[in-house]
Amino acid sequence: MIISHKYKLIFIHIQKCAGTSITYALNPYLPEDDIVLGCTPKGEKLSKIWGPTKGIYKHATALKAKEVLGEEIWDNYFKFSFIRNPWDLVVSTYHWWLKTSWDDDKNTGAKIRQMNSFEEYVKSPYLRSHTCSQALMDGTQNSLVDFIGKYESLEKDFAYVCGRVGLPNIELPAKNISEHKGYQEYYDQTTKEIVKKRFKWDIKNFTYSFE
Repeated sequence: MIISHKYKLIFIHIQKCAGTSITYALNPYLPEDDIVLGCTPKGEKLSKIWGPTKGIYKHATALKAKEVLGEEIWDNYFKFSFIRNPWDLVVSTYHWWLKTSWDDDKNTGAKIRQMNSFEEYVKSPYLRSHTCSQALMDGTQNSLVDFIGKYESLEKDFAYVCGRVGLPNIELPAKNISEHKGYQEYYDQTTKEIVKKRFKWDIKNFTYSFE
């Protein structure tokens, strides 16, 4: 998550939607008193302070960020985020769990790494539960951000963000990328339908399809 007072922007960082690349791209342009939570060494340290004291972390939702920052900042800053095709997002999340050494207090990572296949993961209780809409919407499914870019048009949409806040057209570095085959190759009809059901609001309202 980024809160820049200089550029009056707020970035809501959804996991596995290019947030780390975006953070590293913007970070050199941010002054010392701007807030970066997670990703960078300074951001990781700051997240450990802001999390317990203010209740927002690297992947804080827009609703939580608005609550903490207050109406005046929220209404006057440019708020943006990036989303991703849910079927692709699930594959990327699965591979992230396989390679990371980090785990949560429920040992989710250890349990996923013990699974025999992607199919087992999708059918398990550990299938990614947080949708993009949950991160960006209020309780009545109204967007709380000003711009939602797509991973599939990342460079074009990020260039729009930069222009909108008065930044140059910044090149995005490759960060936190999960190496894997095309996401379509991971699915059979059953697993495809499970993800479709779980992410049905995102698929409909952000106009995604499996292909």
